[in-house]
Amino acid sequence: MDAISLNSIRLTINEKKILDNLTMSIPQGSAVTIMGPNGAGKTTLLRVASGLVRPTSGEIYLFGKKFDKNQRLLGYIPQNLGLVGELDVFTNVMIGALRRMPRWRAISGTYTKDTVSEAYSLMYDLKISHLKDTKVKKLSGGEKQRVAIARTLIQKPSIILADEMTASLDFKAAVTVMDIFTEIKEKMGITLLMTHHNPEIAKMYSDNVLILINGKIEKNIPSKEITKETAEYLYET
Repeated sequence: MDAISLNSIRLTINEKKILDNLTMSIPQGSAVTIMGPNGAGKTTLLRVASGLVRPTSGEIYLFGKKFDKNQRLLGYIPQNLGLVGELDVFTNVMIGALRRMPRWRAISGTYTKDTVSEAYSLMYDLKISHLKDTKVKKLSGGEKQRVAIARTLIQKPSIILADEMTASLDFKAAVTVMDIFTEIKEKMGITLLMTHHNPEIAKMYSDNVLILINGKIEKNIPSKEITKETAEYLYET
């Protein structure tokens, strides 16, 4: 079964086509990377798939059912991560649990023991439990990425959309983050749709790579077939 399907998606802003009759399907449990030059529409595509941006036309399906704006199957990691620098790691992670709570718990910041236990377990798996009382603004780039992942995972999504989550990291730090993330993703059976600029990262951590050019999916290729020529084609385009 496909975890997420986009059918004939069009998005026009100020008479400019951003996404142009885009159709794609992501199999359940897979990891798929969207690649393309700057301005191709990668971030916009993720925002449409997440429900943050409404397309001009077309339909989105999650596990065969038409997309519901209020549905909790999706977790989204934006490129800027969206963390609160003045708050500590634990509080940033717990922010992700707010949409699972009754409103009174969210307002009062009163968490159940189970939710707190889940947060500690995720922080341990992501190797940030020793940082739980540290303000996020004091963390390294890789540590911030892991906090953002924990905050998303505590939502218990079936699908995670991640936008350039390793863009600010050097290759070694990016590999560390992706190794941990991939291990947890596979353990939890999560479907992952992400964007990357680095072809090597895409090759190492994806099943397939979708090539997005001018708002259209031009190619869908197995990640092992990513070559230097593919990268040159992308960025020359």
